Amino acid sequence: MRTLFNSVTAVFTALLASTCCLGPLLSIVGLLGVSAASLAWLISVKPYLISISLLLTFYNLYQAYFPKKETACCTVDNDYLQLSQSEKQTVHFFQSKGFLWGVTIVTIITIVLPYINF
Repeated sequence: MRTLFNSVTAVFTALLASTCCLGPLLSIVGLLGVSAASLAWLISVKPYLISISLLLTFYNLYQAYFPKKETACCTVDNDYLQLSQSEKQTVHFFQSKGFLWGVTIVTIITIVLPYINF
C-alpha cells in the first residue's frame, strides 16, 4: 500500500504544480468555477511543487527497482486475503511498475507542457 500512496502523492503533486497553467484554462471552460486571478498565487510556489513531484516520483522509482530486503514474517495480511479476485487484480495493478511508469510519464508531461510553445 505504501507504493500506491507514494504514486498517488506524486501524481497529485505534479497536477498541483501545473495548476497555475491548467487552472485558468479549466476556469475558462467552466470546470473550476473560479477566476484565473485567484490561482495566480500558485506561480510563486510552482518551482517547489515541481521539485517535490520529481523527488517523489524518482523516490518511488528507486523503491520499485531497489526495494529493501525484507525479513521473513510469520503473519499474513488478512485484509488482502478477504479481497475478491478482481479486487486483488486491481491492487496488484496499482502496485505494478507499469502503473508507476505511467504515473511518471504523466508527471513529466504535466510539468513540461506549459513550457512548450505551439
